[in-house]
Amino acid sequence: MAKVSVIVPVYNVEQYLSACINSILTQTLNEIEIICVDDGSTDKSSAILDDYAKKDSRLRVIHKENRGYGHSMNVGIDAASGEYIGIVESDDRILPDMYRTLYSAAKGNDLDIVKADVIFWWETLQYACEYHKEELNEYYGRVLDCTDRKLFFRFFMNTWTGIYKRSFLIENNIRHNETPGAAYQDNGFWIQTLSFCRRAMWLKDAFYLYRQDNPLASIKSKGNVMTMVNEYDYVSKILAEKHKEQELEICCHYRLFRHRGVFLRIADELKRGYCDTIIKDFERYKELLARSESLYGWLEKVCADPDRFCEEFIRAKQETLQKLEGARYIIIYGAGQLGQSAMRILACQGMQEKILCFAISAGKSAKGVGNLPVKYMDDLVQHRQYSVVVMGVSDGSKSYHQMKEQLERLGFLNTVDLSRLTDYFYYLY
Repeated sequence: MAKVSVIVPVYNVEQYLSACINSILTQTLNEIEIICVDDGSTDKSSAILDDYAKKDSRLRVIHKENRGYGHSMNVGIDAASGEYIGIVESDDRILPDMYRTLYSAAKGNDLDIVKADVIFWWETLQYACEYHKEELNEYYGRVLDCTDRKLFFRFFMNTWTGIYKRSFLIENNIRHNETPGAAYQDNGFWIQTLSFCRRAMWLKDAFYLYRQDNPLASIKSKGNVMTMVNEYDYVSKILAEKHKEQELEICCHYRLFRHRGVFLRIADELKRGYCDTIIKDFERYKELLARSESLYGWLEKVCADPDRFCEEFIRAKQETLQKLEGARYIIIYGAGQLGQSAMRILACQGMQEKILCFAISAGKSAKGVGNLPVKYMDDLVQHRQYSVVVMGVSDGSKSYHQMKEQLERLGFLNTVDLSRLTDYFYYLY
């Protein structure tokens, strides 16, 4: 029996598929099986998978008609024989020691679930950054049980950085929601696994490279409006039927939390209609947001006057877009964490090719970020007529005011505050 069965749901990813499969085949844990579920691909993905299956007996392919991500995952889990189950999305990659490390921790501690951190990855920018929650440091590497249930949900939401004991999934009948397409079905699986597991652990290691630059990723779709709501309806029903009151409250909290991301992601012409869903859910669940002041305030504004909110939101967003799109170059002033956040948001909007560089003040030092150089602001004066400068620091901070003075002295008058990006554009974290 394989120690880990790796499920790879596949649909039209010929550009990324070989690199993904190679990263699984080169795992230092040899006792794995790889189950690739081809969801009716119409590109070369099917042929690529069949070729790999001929070369390595650990990999097998299931071809089926197109029925969506959730159905593919359920087919893969049903076909698995391993002691534990892992998931790798077909446009991502994993590092060689991932499953050896996870399996060792799972077996050594009799875990239902063990997960690690994640690496956000932009191949086109040659840039990767590890996502780690410092405030949870004391809980990493510890066995957490049912008494720690609320803690489980504070770690980064994903289904693919860990492994799940197969018998645990079967005993609790944990399934993916079989809705069309490939959006949000992992949310229900994530909530179910964390709601029913008895023993879990999170590791500080990061092995999973989560691709952010696939323009066809379902999470970037501007048309999927109600898929998130339908997913949370699905998992809420399961939790209610199994009398998991605490977990149901957590589920409803995350339902509200997801609304802002959906609102930012969908097309502007769909936003006002979506506000009616937000208003309905906020009225039902707003008492669950007592500790989330910023989110509560945002939802409250939406509900108070949705027509005005959408009108002002879209106007401010379009003004920002005009600034960014009208410039030949984008310069990000500040190469630290916030400046890199600005780069990620711009990349999610397809503007990475317009970014000229990061800039810093004279006398300071910083390394290049991915394939983007870091230059002194004083040395960029020749670009001031053709550039917009994105402020890679907190609005109104001391550094912000110092940067503004520097830009005015150098004649850079076209600027965009960081909040204009974080408040109006969808990005993954």
